[in-house]
Amino acid sequence: MQEQILGDYRIVKQIGEGALGVVLLAEHRFIKKHYVLKVLPKELCQDRGFIERFEEEVAKLAHLDHPHIVKIHNVSFAEGFYFLVSDCVVDSIGETTNLAQYMSGRKERLREDELMSVMRQIADTLDYAHTKGQVAHRALKLNNILIGKGNPGIDVFISDFGLAKITSPGKIICRTFLTVAEALQALPVDVGNKERYSPLPIDAEKLSKLSQSFLQGYAFLAPEQKRFEQVGMQADSYAFGVIAYYLITGQFPEGSFEKPSKLAPDYHHNWDQLVESCLQPDPTRRPSQLLPLLEQGRVMTATPSPRPLTEVVKESPAPLEQLKATLIEETPQPVKIEEEQLVSVGVAEQFVEAVAPPPPKPLLTPVINRVLESATASITPSPKEAVVVESKDLSEATPPAMTPPKDESYSQQLNSMLHRDPVVTEYHPAIKESKNIEPLQTEMVVIQGGEFLRGSNQGSRDESPNHRIVLESFAIDIHPVSNEQFTRFLEFMGGEKDQNYNDLIRLKDSRLNRSGGRLSIESGYAKHPVVGVTWYGAVAYAKWVGKRLPIEAEWEIAARGGLENTLYPTGETVEKSQANFFSSDTTKVMSYAPNPYGIYDMVGNVYEWCQDWYGYNYYEVSEQEPHNPTGPLQGVYRVLRGGCWKSLKEDLRSAHRHRNNPGTVNSTYGFRCAAHVQ
Repeated sequence: MQEQILGDYRIVKQIGEGALGVVLLAEHRFIKKHYVLKVLPKELCQDRGFIERFEEEVAKLAHLDHPHIVKIHNVSFAEGFYFLVSDCVVDSIGETTNLAQYMSGRKERLREDELMSVMRQIADTLDYAHTKGQVAHRALKLNNILIGKGNPGIDVFISDFGLAKITSPGKIICRTFLTVAEALQALPVDVGNKERYSPLPIDAEKLSKLSQSFLQGYAFLAPEQKRFEQVGMQADSYAFGVIAYYLITGQFPEGSFEKPSKLAPDYHHNWDQLVESCLQPDPTRRPSQLLPLLEQGRVMTATPSPRPLTEVVKESPAPLEQLKATLIEETPQPVKIEEEQLVSVGVAEQFVEAVAPPPPKPLLTPVINRVLESATASITPSPKEAVVVESKDLSEATPPAMTPPKDESYSQQLNSMLHRDPVVTEYHPAIKESKNIEPLQTEMVVIQGGEFLRGSNQGSRDESPNHRIVLESFAIDIHPVSNEQFTRFLEFMGGEKDQNYNDLIRLKDSRLNRSGGRLSIESGYAKHPVVGVTWYGAVAYAKWVGKRLPIEAEWEIAARGGLENTLYPTGETVEKSQANFFSSDTTKVMSYAPNPYGIYDMVGNVYEWCQDWYGYNYYEVSEQEPHNPTGPLQGVYRVLRGGCWKSLKEDLRSAHRHRNNPGTVNSTYGFRCAAHVQ
């Protein structure tokens, strides 16, 4: 372990620790793929009873094959440790994220369609494991539900199936207490052959976080688990109910708790019935199948099927041609009709699709989907309300004027004012409204997909081998993001941190200043590339403008500009008149001639963040799997490319690779955006 090697795996980093052992990100030394290793505690590996249970149960776990179960590939033993080898699940930005972390990073609770999708995936997975696999999880909680990137929406994967049965409950509790004590540096110390309390003070912040973690795990345990009784698959049903309640309300059900319908009245599904069924104290009264239970509650959301169009036209006093013209009129305003002429939205949409088919999509157009939420944005109504009903009785909409009767005398008014009961106005903190700030979009160039050459056999070891890859078509900004563009983003966000409190930018390393709450750009630097940006800041900006960061392969192909067998994007060499390097400062974007693709400043001026995790020998993997290589699944550093204004000529080579921690800031780090095309 000290040499960072465990059996056939090279340890990349530790990504977690719990009662069942340490979780490591590792790379197979020979096939160069990333996996997650769960290394079981050494004291368990020396327990004969544990070994017998382990050998009996692990075969069942390895045969579980479901799209939402983290796949266990094999079990290994090395250097006195047993460890399970499973898939590495990462989210859309390559981070290992569980459901607890995902929810803590959101500004609002899940929409009901998102909630239904997550619960359906979990229910289907548990039903599969219980019926076909005959395996219960027994330790289901938010930390064991990982966020993936496979499907649109929130894609979840359940890990650690069955491990709680292999490890006895008593040893899990002992290990939990020991882990908490180690983290707090509160282990007893030997003083004169006697153990005493540790003299070191306990960090209150650490204590709070560990307390939350411990209580979270405890909240998901069924009553029979807390009593150390026989535990079956009904324990998973109980945990399922706790998960549903937490995702709806943001609270754990304790004691006599409020029903979901009271805390989330805008939800229409019958969540009360689901939670009540799953949280029964008696295990025999809990549902054995969760997916049918989930679907039962959909009765409350059932809507009447849309009436046939012929009936709508027959009931409407307007002629058919006039109705058609109204429905397909090309105007951004909603359709206004009287109450007795109200047409259901479903029928209107079907009618519009029938009479006005959408125009054909343009080829190879960048896909830009802007995110209109800021860190302070409030919940907005659904955009599906396409019909506005005008009320005929205006008196219902206008409150009556609050004026005293005309015959009341002045003395009566004064007496009434002096002797009225005192009124205490309830304080409501002001809700900060989202700012309507539009980005300054950058022009993009579309690069046709195909086969390309990348890497080099003449540079550093991490650039080799020189090999061919296949990329789909993509679009990339013609220049890096400038200070004036990034300033708008910071104004929209209302600060320099994202929702997870990661730094977006460090102002002292940039050309931006904040004084009295107002942002300003140093004189003459508005058109210069923004610097001092973290990888998190680059990702957040790209999401705001509806784009993404380029993957490393896309960046290199765009930089080469179609020249495959040259060292630099400009040919066999690069001159000071062709790029900004070995100088004293940044220059304005587009100050130098573009490459053959029409892209500016791909090398020099600023290093540019890419989407990928950095892998020292990833090009060896890319050579074997050349189709759309997106970098390692996990890692420690993120990729930077292109050299900067401080760089020597060598750093401006097309194949040169650089990397750093995603939270690092530097006066030479900037970025540009990319996008998929359709």
